[in-house]
Amino acid sequence: LNQYYNTDFRGTIGEKQLLLESEVTLFDERTVWVAGGTVSTYFNNAFFSVWNGGMKDDFLTLANKYKGYELWIVGHSLGGAMASLAASYIENKKLYDGNLIKLVTFGQPRIGDKAFAKAHDAQIPYSFRVVHAHDIVPQSPLKGFRNYWHHKSEVWYNNNMTTADYVECDADESEKCSDQVPILELTFYDHHRYYNVYISEWGAAGCTGNPANPPTTGSK
Repeated sequence: LNQYYNTDFRGTIGEKQLLLESEVTLFDERTVWVAGGTVSTYFNNAFFSVWNGGMKDDFLTLANKYKGYELWIVGHSLGGAMASLAASYIENKKLYDGNLIKLVTFGQPRIGDKAFAKAHDAQIPYSFRVVHAHDIVPQSPLKGFRNYWHHKSEVWYNNNMTTADYVECDADESEKCSDQVPILELTFYDHHRYYNVYISEWGAAGCTGNPANPPTTGSK
């Protein structure tokens, strides 16, 4: 049994944050990333606000205590973008062995340009972007818009995710995975639901009740 510890990032909270996140990502100048390429300024600032707000100290303490353990970094939506940047930053600064970093994101948007994607691919060998069917967020911003590009690899479930039926695409972008979904068929419904868990509402409800149909608190 492998020894590991993990770092988790939560997703976007509310429509106002989503609108701000989208506006900055789509229209503002990107920020040069430490490992190469450029990334969304919003995602960059979100990561460093958490990193410099206490995460760095906690991480260094745990990294020193659990040397040689696998480090799993995960996140959903905005949290997926932040998890991806965290993995890249930690490896770039040699704070942890990239071969021990395991990155898994869910419904992650495009973060940066092709140069960033290429650098990320070289940094983190174990990197998977899980996408649920017609989830709209992984297709945001649109592929190639202002040179936005995913890093690899994608695991695409073109179903309700209650069965282990998926396609794995070992590429930054692939028409064999979710890139094949027509724009007009993309939906937020699939973004909020992963592995038959209504993530947005279940988390807001304190992870209580029926995961597939938790008490409603206002998420879509």
